[in-house]
Amino acid sequence: MNKIVVAILSVVGFSSSLVFPYYVLFLRNIGDSYDVFSLLYGLFSLSLSIVVYFGGKFFERFSPYLLMMLHSFFCSYLFFSLHTIENIKIVYIGQVLFGGFTALFKLAEKRLFMNATSEFYRSYLFWTSFVTAICIIGVGVLFDSIDIRFMFNIAALLFLLSGFGLGAKFILRSNKDDKN
Repeated sequence: MNKIVVAILSVVGFSSSLVFPYYVLFLRNIGDSYDVFSLLYGLFSLSLSIVVYFGGKFFERFSPYLLMMLHSFFCSYLFFSLHTIENIKIVYIGQVLFGGFTALFKLAEKRLFMNATSEFYRSYLFWTSFVTAICIIGVGVLFDSIDIRFMFNIAALLFLLSGFGLGAKFILRSNKDDKN
């Protein structure tokens, strides 16, 4: 694995961290009660666990770059359209899909790092965690000068760009495999 992939995955982590606390607030506010919030968060976790457990073997036949690209494009679509969602049923469906696509990302990430050295993996974890921490702190500081919709649009744009980057990596990898 190369540094470009780590950079792209850092953008994915950055994008997620940028909006995660505010996405949780969105879930809390749209349900208007803790039981609905719990159900929404639970649907995400449940769908993630089901896809990992039951779909893991099936998704092993696909390129990890393809799976990560699908996750990035879904997140981009979700965050670009978040401000238009008014129906709680759409949020339920979105949470199930979000959990499923996050599972694809987790499965792909595991496969990418399966053959990585422990030093490389530690470096990856450090840099993605470091960028995430800076992002969370930075968003808290900037929150007074930007609105939530703008933050979600920035995250959506970053997910879209990472999706294209992962797509390019997928195509280049496929072409390399075809030549061998």
